[in-house]
Amino acid sequence: MEEKPSRQIIYVDVDEEVTSLFDRIRNLRKKEILLVIPRKAVLFQSGVNLKILKTKMEAKGKKLILVTSDRNGIHLAERVGLAVMSKIEVEESQAPAEENPQVLIRPIQALRNETPREDIPQRTTERKMSIRELIQEFRMKDHRKKKSEDSVYTSSIGKPSRKVLTLILLISIGLFGLIGYIAFPSATILIRPKFDNLDFTVNITLADKRINQVLLEQNKPHVVASETVQTTTKQTKVFSTTSMEFKGQNAKGKIRILNTEDQPWALKAGTRFMTPDGIYFRIPKSVTVPSRTLTEEGVAVPGTLASVVEADPFDLYGKPVGDRGNVLPGKFTIPALSKYNQRLIWGESDAPMIGGVTQYEPIVKKEDIEAAKKEIQDNLILMAKEDLRTYIDEINQMNKTHMVLMDDDQYLKTTLVDLRFPDGLEGSHRDKFEVFAKIDASGVAFDFDQLFAILKDEIGSRAHPDMKIRESSLNPDNVSYEVIEENPDLGQIKVTATIKGIEEYVIEPSSEAGLRFGSKLKEKVLGLSVADAENLIGNMPEVDAVKIKPWPVWIHNLPRIPEGIDIKLMEEAP
Repeated sequence: MEEKPSRQIIYVDVDEEVTSLFDRIRNLRKKEILLVIPRKAVLFQSGVNLKILKTKMEAKGKKLILVTSDRNGIHLAERVGLAVMSKIEVEESQAPAEENPQVLIRPIQALRNETPREDIPQRTTERKMSIRELIQEFRMKDHRKKKSEDSVYTSSIGKPSRKVLTLILLISIGLFGLIGYIAFPSATILIRPKFDNLDFTVNITLADKRINQVLLEQNKPHVVASETVQTTTKQTKVFSTTSMEFKGQNAKGKIRILNTEDQPWALKAGTRFMTPDGIYFRIPKSVTVPSRTLTEEGVAVPGTLASVVEADPFDLYGKPVGDRGNVLPGKFTIPALSKYNQRLIWGESDAPMIGGVTQYEPIVKKEDIEAAKKEIQDNLILMAKEDLRTYIDEINQMNKTHMVLMDDDQYLKTTLVDLRFPDGLEGSHRDKFEVFAKIDASGVAFDFDQLFAILKDEIGSRAHPDMKIRESSLNPDNVSYEVIEENPDLGQIKVTATIKGIEEYVIEPSSEAGLRFGSKLKEKVLGLSVADAENLIGNMPEVDAVKIKPWPVWIHNLPRIPEGIDIKLMEEAP
């Protein structure tokens, strides 16, 4: 019988790396090595692993054969040119007693569509051993072998003395402490960079895209596309009548007018006398109040004149009077006079006013109509703004843009195209009346994303070399603009756009400025105490606040090597 090639079976763990496996098999004497690899092994994660292993073993003159049922592993092996088998069959032949059972190894390709041949050994009737059983048997033998070797090794070297073990332990502890003192201490320096709030301004031209197509296609800097948007807004609104027509009775009565001046005092018809509550009473005709007189004893007696008076329909505060005019006897001032003259002449009543009855009826007056007209027009302008914004939102959703309406009322143009009141409204008695109005409105919308991008680019390009613009501070809400010039013929509006941002020093080592800062800082603080380092760093022009966290926590000095110091940004923002 032809002698089979010398081979050796090696079992691979699921998590075994290619480097570890190569170290195990590189010095094996057998020329043919069977690697029994379980499913989902780390070795099958990449075809590169198998290719490396195949190349290195072929360089040593050895042939690799994989034994596995992992589909991915079979595919990767075939790609790199490794032979693959699905199982190992152990057979016992009818050979003479001195011959051992032979291991029949059959490539996976040979198992497909195979027909029996007389010159190939056929399967025996003995039970086949599975890969799992072979692995278990191999590991048990390997375990017994190692145990035997360990026993021989222990008996040969003998038991170490207690003094030697103690000495080795003390030396190990000392070395570990020394290494830990030199290499293990570290410190994290948390820094909040010094910052400045700044307002950055750029002149930008809003160009109507229907008129300035050529200009916009040239992609000139500081030019933003704009367009005119239009809408028609209408509203029907019901107004309550505010004017009232007095239908009740005014209170009436008599007062005495007292004059303490040396001269007679003339009062014209309709002169008002007011109660402390603000209710007016008027005299019906012109009168002249006599001057004061002196008694034989030289006592001044005010001149008096009696007159009838009638209450006004409304008081000082515009409220209906009616039955509130039935006031009790009291004093009346003349509100048209100065405070000084009001002390020289006044009125008094000796009996209550009577006859006041409260009754009013709403009436639509001209001022009611004008007020309604103004209110509905103001409402329509506000509604038109919202309608224009809604229209722009629809355009944005359709075109995936971010157009916004200019807030400047100068560019919101409205025209009242319809205004309707009920016929015969003025002078009619009604509680409410209805008004219909319609306006045409137009405004200017521009590409806000384009404007915002220009501002961000400009403010970033003008930052100090050692500083940067804090990205989170560039918020669209912090953008404002002001119109400085308009050219309707060219369809262009020039605006001054302003963005607010925060400029701060760069400390991150990911940038050149941060590397310079980190190197300078570490050079100054190596070996310093935590307190001295914090004081030194806090006085650096780039630093707003600093906090040092050493590790281990009980150390009081910073490491003496730069690699032990880490610089990070403070999480809290100003």
